[in-house]
Amino acid sequence: MRLGALLLAGAFAMGSPLTGAHAATEAPAIAPANTDGESTWSRGDEADDEFIVGRKGDGTRRESDDGQSDEPQDKYLRADSVACNELADLDIVGPIVSAPGACPDGSLNVSITVPCEDGDYELAALWVQRVQPDGSYGDPEQLTEDQCVTPADLAAQARRAFATMKIPTPEATVQGGEPMLVNVRYPAYTTADAQDRDVTLLGVPVVIRAEPVEFAWDFDDPYSADGDTLVTTDPGRPWTEGDPAPDESWIGHTYSRLGTPGNDAGTAVDADGDVYRTGVSVSLTTTWQGRFRVQGTSTWTDIPGAITTTSTTEPATVTEARTRLVCDDTRGSTTC
Repeated sequence: MRLGALLLAGAFAMGSPLTGAHAATEAPAIAPANTDGESTWSRGDEADDEFIVGRKGDGTRRESDDGQSDEPQDKYLRADSVACNELADLDIVGPIVSAPGACPDGSLNVSITVPCEDGDYELAALWVQRVQPDGSYGDPEQLTEDQCVTPADLAAQARRAFATMKIPTPEATVQGGEPMLVNVRYPAYTTADAQDRDVTLLGVPVVIRAEPVEFAWDFDDPYSADGDTLVTTDPGRPWTEGDPAPDESWIGHTYSRLGTPGNDAGTAVDADGDVYRTGVSVSLTTTWQGRFRVQGTSTWTDIPGAITTTSTTEPATVTEARTRLVCDDTRGSTTC
């Protein structure tokens, strides 16, 4: 498979490292609760070390006020048909294109000299023009020969790119008015969408995708008989007006016991004799699995390993709500 002139994200680049060949997750009114948005990260297995080429000439760098370098940068170019014909007139790459051995004179059919197997990706020779100590550019140098990039090479690099993705942490929501009551099913839900990242790996444009595949809830409930964790592939959904009262079929949780006042942290008794528990904080760990495909193709390849993100709700209070006989109705009328 033949690729056009690529150097990082464009036809040529200056000063940035280039990746070279790889070393051969009757109820009260329900309202959403806010989360603190904090997250923790864990990554999948790391790929093998990659071979990096390209550094600024003297290893130093000054930046202007807008964060861009104000010094000349090393220039890289792959000498393929795009570079040798469509970019040949650009002053910035002209010296590389005209270097002996880089481009055949007047040729529109620059071809790779290494025979590649079906399914491999053909990359033309890589050239560089380095910044000298005095700020001028030296003579063009050929860094690599024409080469073939295999799907296995891409897989190793894709795993590294996936492991370093910054994925927005899905918000955890337990839908319940404050305070929450014992023996009521409170829905839990999140919104998590697949995330794509466009990268260039070994000169090949690739899409890395992270997909949410598992949602692990910790409801901070060590006392209820059903436990305090729930692992599912369903992100859950919020309760809306007209829905029946949430039951066990909903992604969510029922707090049935609150611990023993005086013995268990956070558990106490109020003035009416009701047991309550404070500081109940729910966490959601979302597991993401990766896939990649080459730009322009439709075949996805799985990436080993996983990324996890974690969000936590604000602390809440859960309380008993015991039935009592009263003399006044809801309109203030005395019935006793």
